[in-house]
Amino acid sequence: MKRAAHPRSLAAAGCLALLASLLAGCAQPNRYDGLTIVPLEEVRPRAAHAPGDGGPTLGVAFGGGGVRGFVHLGVLKAFDEAGIRIDVATGTSVGALAASLKASGLTYGEIARLAYTTGRFELVDLVISREGAINGRAYADWIRKATGGKPLRDFPIPIGVTVVDIEAGIALLVVDGDPGEAVQASATVPGTVIPVRSNGRTLVDGGVLSVVPVRFARAMGAEVVVAVDIFCGRIPPLKGNAVDTVLNTLRLQSCLLSQDEIAGADILIRPDFEPDDPVSFAQRDAAIAAGYTATAQALPEIRARLAARIVQPAPDAGRQMPALDAGAGGARLRTMNQ
Repeated sequence: MKRAAHPRSLAAAGCLALLASLLAGCAQPNRYDGLTIVPLEEVRPRAAHAPGDGGPTLGVAFGGGGVRGFVHLGVLKAFDEAGIRIDVATGTSVGALAASLKASGLTYGEIARLAYTTGRFELVDLVISREGAINGRAYADWIRKATGGKPLRDFPIPIGVTVVDIEAGIALLVVDGDPGEAVQASATVPGTVIPVRSNGRTLVDGGVLSVVPVRFARAMGAEVVVAVDIFCGRIPPLKGNAVDTVLNTLRLQSCLLSQDEIAGADILIRPDFEPDDPVSFAQRDAAIAAGYTATAQALPEIRARLAARIVQPAPDAGRQMPALDAGAGGARLRTMNQ
């Protein structure tokens, strides 16, 4: 005969259920039909020389990687101090956040203030939904406000935001529309954040197929492409639990699918930083320092490339982005940790 549950256990369970319902709101559909989204072959060059500058155009592809995104702030600091101007920016996931802040015209100081005054819970809206535990709209609202509310086409620096059509299995580029909606879509981690739907497409995190959007930067007109990879350089050892094993497996798959694209960059910046906690902001100083150091080391090569008058296009610049099929699994691991 089964024992009846203790009244205090029932009360505790009821309190937890009530607390969860209070903390989590009702999900809202992420339907954004105002985004202009194109495949690689339809991306048009937009990078342009500054007046009086005859050197090659510089594109920076900011990679995805969650809380490791603070690394990008160190990259921007080094660029700012060196007086190097970015002509076109592309970004995936948290890299799309960095790209949008920079491309919107914010100074390094303004971006740094945002990074240090924003708490992680300001960017998260918990919901009760079978599609995910996070709606994503709070993130979009924050980005829209931070970038001034103007559409992507009006940003001073041309920008492209990478997303993945999860049903078609292809990487795409958002080239116009609301910046908050675009970056939200690019950072929509499958199974965690409710997908974005736009003009018949179901969009998720761009890092599923393009961790560092080098090819899109090239397609937008960048003659010299700097790839900032914050995700695939150093895979940490397993912690011995099922969740960590699954996350590392997904990370390995994404990095394998993206390694040829990353290798197509003219210059690769791969800072040495791996957070102790994948969702904490506590190590942002260390992340920023790692990004700054790695970029400072790359500056001589960047300057040399920008001083050149003739730039040879990367051999894979016009190749199709990888799709979700068996053929994409032929990548080798040998270059991932170099």
